[in-house]
This record gives sequence, C-alpha cells and structure tokens, in this order.
Amino acid sequence: MVTLQLEGQEIQLPPEIAISDDAVRKAIAPLFPQAAHATIQRTTDTNGMTTIRLTKQAGTKGNYHVILRQLIESPRHVNPALTLYQTYQAESQPTQTKVESILLTQQKLRLAIEHGEKEYKETATIKERLTSTPGSPSRILPPGF
Repeated sequence: MVTLQLEGQEIQLPPEIAISDDAVRKAIAPLFPQAAHATIQRTTDTNGMTTIRLTKQAGTKGNYHVILRQLIESPRHVNPALTLYQTYQAESQPTQTKVESILLTQQKLRLAIEHGEKEYKETATIKERLTSTPGSPSRILPPGF
C-alpha cells in the first residue's frame, strides 16, 4: 500500500491507483476537487514505503486575463474630490478670500462631492458584482499539469 497525505490526513491507496500522478488525481478528484491543480510529491523511505503528498495550489477564478486587459485599457482618472483636497493642502498660507472665490470654492466643492459620490456608488456596484460572481473553470492549463 501507498500512503497519500492530503491536508493532514493519511489515506492508504492500492498500488494500481498510485502508479501515476494522473491516476492519483482521477481517483481522489471526487473527494478533493482541488487535486486537479495540486502539486504531487513522492517520497520512498528506507523501508520501501512510498508516501505521496498532495499540496493544493492557489488558483484564479478564470477569465482573469479579460479583467486585467480591461483595467489596463481603462482611461486614467483621478477623483475630483481628491484633486481639490490636494489643491487646498498645497496652499501654505491662508489668503484673504473674496466673496467670488468663496462662491467658486463652494461650487467646486459641490461638484467634487457629486463626482465623488457617483464614483463611490459605481465602485460599490462593481465590488458587489465581483463578489457575487461565481467561479468559472479556467481555459488555461497551468504549466506542469
């Protein structure tokens, strides 16, 4: 018998199943779906006992290349509220303000807040969609499998 170590458990496998990594993956896949992408290490001790260790690998939810391409191609943008904040932080000395500049500042603040709230809502919607999207199998086979 061959010992299979899987997440802290030891399972005895018959030699005909343990003959190849592919056979081990097929046999254990119904119980441990992550076996399809797991790393398999075989060791034989001095008594001739073989131990197979399955270590699951982190994977992606699939289609990551589409999302990455869209992020790269998206237009660069800075939230207007942040730009306005940086502008006012950069002023080292408070100046005497005129009524016109106060009104202009209020208008800039209102627009920046509106844009910021709109972006916040859009970002929250995107986050909600991403977290509620079920995983999909990858069409790309990782190297070595």
